[in-house]
This record gives sequence, C-alpha cells and structure tokens, in this order.
Amino acid sequence: MDIKRARLEKLLMEEIASLIPRELKDPRLADVVITHVELSQDMRRANVYFTTLQEGKEKEAESALKHASSYIRAQLAKSLKIRRLPELEFLFDKELKRMEKIWQKL
Repeated sequence: MDIKRARLEKLLMEEIASLIPRELKDPRLADVVITHVELSQDMRRANVYFTTLQEGKEKEAESALKHASSYIRAQLAKSLKIRRLPELEFLFDKELKRMEKIWQKL
C-alpha cells in the first residue's frame, strides 16, 4: 500500500471521527463509530466505514451520514491542507457486526 494513501486514510478517519460528535448535532449520529477509511487508487473517492453502538440504528445513521456528507466534506476542506479532497461515501461496516456475532457464539 502506498504510504501517502495510508496516511491520508488515517487522517481522514481521525478527522471524521472527531468531527461527527463535535459539529453534527443529529441525534441519529450519537452512537456512530468510524471504523476505517479506504481510498480509491486515484484518491478521488473515499469509502468511510462506520458502525453503531446500538443494534437496529444502522439505516438511520447511514441516512444521516449521507445527508451530512457535503457538510462533512466542507469542514474537512477547511481543516485539512490537501489539494484535492476525495468524495465521501459512507458505508455500514457489516464485517465488524459479523465478527461480533461470532465472538458472542464463542
């Protein structure tokens, strides 16, 4: 993996994770946790994976994040000094929930 891309993924994850509780007052986002970010090869798109602390709140949180994505991107553009900020796509992290269920069975 490219070092520059890995650094930007980490930076985006940290910034988005801190921005959500600080800037967004939507109650649907109260239990959202950003798990990881994956950038495309050309670094123009970023898949932002999230999970929720409460079961059954995934669709509401995904809807709220998609609604707020342009605001989040604008805030990132203000705080980060990068030439081209990637388009953000928020996706529910199904892998994490699947692993939780496996651990509960053990």
